[in-house]
Amino acid sequence: MTREPRDRAGVLLIEDGYIALIERIKDGRIYYVIPGGGIEPDETPMEAACREAHEELGVTVSSIQPCMMFEQKGVHHYFLVGKYEGTFGTGKGDEFTGHRSGSYRPVWMSLDEALSTTLYPEQVKSFLVNR
Repeated sequence: MTREPRDRAGVLLIEDGYIALIERIKDGRIYYVIPGGGIEPDETPMEAACREAHEELGVTVSSIQPCMMFEQKGVHHYFLVGKYEGTFGTGKGDEFTGHRSGSYRPVWMSLDEALSTTLYPEQVKSFLVNR
């Protein structure tokens, strides 16, 4: 069964030279992803990005601005966060309930390290370099 491409939205939360990422450990591999996920049928990309930030990071984001968009198995929308509130790392999304394989852990990583590690989607690195 082939899944339909799904549009996605995510947030680039950058503070003091660090970026918020999700550390994934799956099938013995360690890699990092930008916080985000699928856009629900009743959501705008910005609403989905805000929801995903809350679910995955435990924070409420505001003053977010579109910063990049590309197509890869659906349209990906990314938003640069201006402000956030809440306790980082307290997300309660489905990712943390064990329904999916592997582990999910919100982390702060230096921008330099993020550019040299396995980070998905890879297109985000070009934004970070040119920032």
